[in-house]
Amino acid sequence: MNFIVGGDFSHELSHRRYREAVDIIERELDTFFELKEYGERIMKIYCGVICGSKEFEQFLSVRPAKLLRKEPALEFEFKLDFQTYKAMNDEERLKYIASEYFKNLKDIFANKPIKGFDSELFIQDLEAFLTAEKLLI
Repeated sequence: MNFIVGGDFSHELSHRRYREAVDIIERELDTFFELKEYGERIMKIYCGVICGSKEFEQFLSVRPAKLLRKEPALEFEFKLDFQTYKAMNDEERLKYIASEYFKNLKDIFANKPIKGFDSELFIQDLEAFLTAEKLLI
């Protein structure tokens, strides 16, 4: 499996810091899940992390999760609480992003079973990985 994690963050936040956090998560997920397969329906997961101040709230809406038609992939977005994120240090931010990533994926798969993908095993493996890496809050 392959993971792509991007972000859309308010200008008040350091681009370098949030980019480092999502890069770490993306790289670690890719390494751990590189040889794992859960079915042919999802081979890649695209994620957009959104964190914006109230000033930009109207421009930063979360689109619903969707399975892509042209490739075996899932695309989803989630929003972080701006004030919570802003008050955290770098380690806490990394854990916050990873925990919200997990929570949102778990909710997606709980609400929408996907034929041709073992979401239960994937979520178990994801939780075990994030727990072992001490990335879950």
